Amino acid sequence: MLKKFVSSIMAVLLLVGCGSSSGSAKPSTAAEQLVKNLNLSSKMDAMDESQTQGLFFFADGAVKSSSLYLANDKSADIVGVFEAEDVSSVRESVETYLETTKLQNQTYNPEEVFKLDNAVIDDNGKTVVVVVCDDLESAKKEVKSVLGK
Repeated sequence: MLKKFVSSIMAVLLLVGCGSSSGSAKPSTAAEQLVKNLNLSSKMDAMDESQTQGLFFFADGAVKSSSLYLANDKSADIVGVFEAEDVSSVRESVETYLETTKLQNQTYNPEEVFKLDNAVIDDNGKTVVVVVCDDLESAKKEVKSVLGK
């Protein structure tokens, strides 16, 4: 009887351990994975939480934690992962940021506007991810993977 009980517990623990955890990865891990998988490592710099708040103006309490990478060259490349308390508020802030960045780039870097217009923004109800880069198809696949979709 004890053997069956222990065996059952072990089986349940093994099955739980095999589940997909990519949808619940920490923002820093998920953003780092996106930057690496999209081959953006050489031109992206990590921002700290206060810089992220200063760029996106999230409502108080809307974001639990976040990780943001911005291009260190003239491109508009962005990788952001935001663990959200209020997903709709975070998405709205991200869209406002992208619109503002697009307006700035229309004058100074018009070749970047297409990427901003076609930014990948997705969520899984808990985490919001935004990616702006040249390879939109790969970005879509990587975002879905990070969100566990």
